[in-house]
Amino acid sequence: MKEKFSKEQIEEMLANSTEEIIEDNCDVVDEFGNTHNVDTIINQAENDVKKKYPKVNFRWSEFEIARAKKIAKELGLPYQTYIKSLLKQGMDKDEKRLKQM
Repeated sequence: MKEKFSKEQIEEMLANSTEEIIEDNCDVVDEFGNTHNVDTIINQAENDVKKKYPKVNFRWSEFEIARAKKIAKELGLPYQTYIKSLLKQGMDKDEKRLKQM
């Protein structure tokens, strides 16, 4: 059975832990002698991070997606990262322009 930790419990473990012993079986023993599975803690933290980033969906033509993928590949980026960077640049530019009005 996998252990579930709340964000507060993870933060408390990190705050209270000054020295850890990592055993071969991926368990961490804190200074109080409590054993915690590293994989479980990492999975819990990853799930907490995913909850902070909601998914966004929008419709786009196949041509534009193919175009973005081609450009991203030439730049050495994943295409979704490329698209997000373009959106962020556009928003930054618009915010700056709106502040000057």
